[in-house]
Amino acid sequence: MQEQAHHKEPPFGHHLGIWYPFIWRLLGTNRFWSPSMWLPRESALAIDIYIGIWWLLEIVYLFCWKEISLLGNFFIWLVTILSIFRLTDIMFVLLSIIVKGNYRRKGDWPSVNRVILLVILNSIEVMFLFGVLYYLVGKLFPEIANVSESINNLFDGLYFSFVTGTSLGYGVPHPVGWLAKLFSIFEATSVILIIITVFGYITGVKKEQKEQK
Repeated sequence: MQEQAHHKEPPFGHHLGIWYPFIWRLLGTNRFWSPSMWLPRESALAIDIYIGIWWLLEIVYLFCWKEISLLGNFFIWLVTILSIFRLTDIMFVLLSIIVKGNYRRKGDWPSVNRVILLVILNSIEVMFLFGVLYYLVGKLFPEIANVSESINNLFDGLYFSFVTGTSLGYGVPHPVGWLAKLFSIFEATSVILIIITVFGYITGVKKEQKEQK
C-alpha cells in the first residue's frame, strides 16, 4: 500500500531567508511592552478604543499645550516620552504589517479597507507627534535640536513637521542641530514606510484574490 504524499507548506517567513529570525524577533519584542500587541486581534472595538485614547490625549495637548508647557519641565518630559513611545509603537505595528502583509497567514487583518484607513490616519498621527517633538525637544535641548527659524510654539512645530513629512521642502525653516536633523531623517523614513505599507498591503491582497479565482 503506497503512502499518500502530503503537501507540506513552507514555514512562515521563509521568503526572508536568514533575516527572518532576526526581523521577527525584533518585531516580536513589541509584544512585551506595547499595549497595541496585548489587544485581541479579532476585537476591532478594543483596538479602536486603544487608538481613540491616544487621539484623545493628543487632542487635549493640541488645545492645552500652552498650559502644559507652563507646568514645568516634568510635564514637558512626560509628553516627550509619551510621544516617543507612541511613535515607536506605531512604527513597530507598521513593520509588522509589511512583513506579515507580504508573507501573511490566513486570518491576519481580514478587512483591507480598515487597515488602509488606520495606516493613513497613523501617517497623520506620526507627523503630529514629530511636530510635538520638534517643539518640546527644541525647548529642552535648544543647542542640538534647533531649527533655522526658532520653533516658539506648537503650530511652528506642526508646520515644520508636515512640511518635512510630505516632502514639500520649502527650505525655510530647515533643521540645523544634529538632533533636529536626526528627527527629520526619522520622520521622512517613517512616512515612506507608511506609503510602502499601504501599497504593499494592497498589492498582497490583490495577488491573493487573483490566486483564489
